[in-house]
Amino acid sequence: MILRLKTKREQASVQSVERQSLIADIRRAEQERKVAEWRFHHALGEDHVDYAIYSLEAAEKKLGMLLRQAKLQWEDRPERKEGEGAG
Repeated sequence: MILRLKTKREQASVQSVERQSLIADIRRAEQERKVAEWRFHHALGEDHVDYAIYSLEAAEKKLGMLLRQAKLQWEDRPERKEGEGAG
């Protein structure tokens, strides 16, 4: 069995696509949080308030999770070496 090693260019391309996908997910999560916040501010009854709180908490957790994931990805940037780009 022969293992095919990906070139640096292929790896960078895959990482770029993954990062673009993560950015899109973060933007969607931000929108979901805004909608949940609007829903909370415009809730009319006790059940609506409970649902709005649940939705808002879930949206905030999702956004936080995605932001932590992005932070980890950007800390592991292989295309940027120590000391580059700080100038």
